[in-house]
Amino acid sequence: MGVNFFETWVEYLALTVLVIGLLISLIAGSLVISYLIVCLCGMMFGRLWFHFKHGFKFPWLVIIFGFILGYVIGAYYGSRIVIVILFIISIMVSYYIHNKGYIKSVEY
Repeated sequence: MGVNFFETWVEYLALTVLVIGLLISLIAGSLVISYLIVCLCGMMFGRLWFHFKHGFKFPWLVIIFGFILGYVIGAYYGSRIVIVILFIISIMVSYYIHNKGYIKSVEY
């Protein structure tokens, strides 16, 4: 009786990303750095959303929510509401610029 990683990968990855978000937010030393980091992370998740746009499933939303939850928990500088709003806006902006073709990425 063991844990099957292939059935619970979402939970493990969400927990890992939650811890990473918590650590990143604790390392951010100022309000500007905190907001900049959350915007950059939102841009990365927007790119992920664009990459999997046709098959975007609930597990990826859990992973994204895990990151922002960890980041908000550890946020010492800045408003938590502003952090979530900036994160959502940066996801939408990143998705939009990828969808319009302003940024293209090479698939390996």
